[in-house]
Amino acid sequence: MKGGAEIRAGWRVLRRHLRYAGGNPRKLLWVVRRGLALARDGALGGTLERHLVEEGQYADYAAWCARHEPAADTDFSARIEALPDRPLFSILLPVWNPPVGYLREAIASVRAQCYGNWELCVVDDASRAAGVAECLAREAAAEPRIRLAHRPLNGGIARATNDALAMAHGEYCGFLDHDDRLAPDALLCMAEALAANPEAGLLYSDEDKLDADGKRGRPFFKPDWDGEWIRTTNYVLHFTVVRTRLLRDLGGLALGIDGAQDWDLVLRAAETVGRGRIVHVPRVLYHWRELPGSTAAAPFEKPAVADAQRRVIAQTLQRRAEAGEPLLQRAGWRIRYAPPHPPPLVSLVIPTRDHAALLRTCIESIASHTDYPAIEIVLVDNDSREPEARAYLAELERGAAARVVRYPHAFNYAAQCNLGVREARGTMIGLVNNDIEAVAAGWLTELVSLAARPRAGLAGATLYYPDGTLQHAGVVLGLNGAGDRPWLGTRRGFSGPYGRARAVREVSALITACAVVARDRYLQVGGMNEALAVSCNDLDLCMRLSRAGYHHVISPHAELVHHESASRGYADDPANARLNRDEEARFAAQWGPALEFDPLYNPNLSLRGTAYSLAWPPRSKGAR
Repeated sequence: MKGGAEIRAGWRVLRRHLRYAGGNPRKLLWVVRRGLALARDGALGGTLERHLVEEGQYADYAAWCARHEPAADTDFSARIEALPDRPLFSILLPVWNPPVGYLREAIASVRAQCYGNWELCVVDDASRAAGVAECLAREAAAEPRIRLAHRPLNGGIARATNDALAMAHGEYCGFLDHDDRLAPDALLCMAEALAANPEAGLLYSDEDKLDADGKRGRPFFKPDWDGEWIRTTNYVLHFTVVRTRLLRDLGGLALGIDGAQDWDLVLRAAETVGRGRIVHVPRVLYHWRELPGSTAAAPFEKPAVADAQRRVIAQTLQRRAEAGEPLLQRAGWRIRYAPPHPPPLVSLVIPTRDHAALLRTCIESIASHTDYPAIEIVLVDNDSREPEARAYLAELERGAAARVVRYPHAFNYAAQCNLGVREARGTMIGLVNNDIEAVAAGWLTELVSLAARPRAGLAGATLYYPDGTLQHAGVVLGLNGAGDRPWLGTRRGFSGPYGRARAVREVSALITACAVVARDRYLQVGGMNEALAVSCNDLDLCMRLSRAGYHHVISPHAELVHHESASRGYADDPANARLNRDEEARFAAQWGPALEFDPLYNPNLSLRGTAYSLAWPPRSKGAR
């Protein structure tokens, strides 16, 4: 049944790509190559599964919008009156040969704003399409808040936008493409966000797509600021509002990188204002139209765009004095960061008890599938009793393959990790379960290169079950209790919403079955909470590191197999289940409200059931 549904979903996606290719042979060739690459990499099943999941989760999106968005006749006057200030917004609208009907809709969406303190700065970039000049002239004559200029020669979107910026009188500028639409309360929501965050320099909202018939779908419910994901993916996109003074100080949009100019601007603006002055407004305020041949259909198939994106990433690394290499892969961009030089010693702390075969697989896989040159293994033995296990531990000690630290007490994962870290000689700590199996050589180099960076907390691996399905790609706080793992059981190649599952990205929490952290940062926050012997100790560590100003990341480029709970037993054992419940309740009582709003999980998404499903109703309407 599922296979048939995936095939139907795949056919719908293929038809969409073919429609957007518009008969262009080069674009059609890209579609074919894309499909062949997915099949070659064993990722076709996961890709079809993503489309099936998204179609199922957002099948009721129209009904959700009808129930949870303002109706057409909504009276916004009370919200407007409540504003302490009403800043002037300048909407920058570069125009070049759009379909006139869509251009008219774009302008109408600005004129329909319930918040009236705006101006629309329109720059026609030497359009030659029939009706464009006449449409703009009529709109400007009918509305005094529309300011219109014409370029004599086509200069590209960045030049046209910069010309619009030069015309702006507003304190803040918003960006609108010539065939897209704003929600009626887009500017009001931004004004409310600024009232709550008066120091904000950069704001962005959620968005969805418009098909050629104007039907809304494919919503993009974004996380709050993800300083890692934005380095390889312009997830900010629309609706973006930036303080005008900041825009001018930055010199506006950079020239010569059309197709990536908005991403470059977001990166430079974010570096200037700092993450504390970046505000995410979790409302769908922008409707992005997909047209035949649009970049939205296949953003990586245009060589000029890919080259511009590469330059943006390289320039960002240069500005930040970071060593790394931009790589365009099947799932999008990756930055392969250079590990510190010389490589710091990494102490792999592995709690263990009995189960010699399991531990042997772990140790031998590390030895044969790790290219990192400076490792020590610290085994924290929880009073192993099985003769085979004791003999294997003695063998490892004799051969200096590992140091064994004794922990002859009742099982306490947190205490064992803390003991191992205290005994470790390395400046970097790898927390590794004894049921982990390394399968590719670069996993530790990847995690160290991420964990060694400034303000990095835990750098976690992507873990798979032995059957190749996903076991761990981070934790969403508050999901189905204290926290849960999204996309559990999906197949390799599953990329999640907008490719998030296949990108290096920030997470609020992760499990420490395989994660790297700087030893001094671990000790700075007191290590793991030993009152949480079995459950939530890793989530608690994440929370305390976050509170200290560190940010956790997950990498899909560090892939390992996790034979989950093979040595300790599953939580359906009555004693384990009871202890898990007690410790989860203690963790939830300690962190309370923080578990209701994971900043990297949109409040329009549900905390019950399947991750990334729609929340009925949304958990918050404000900006964060």
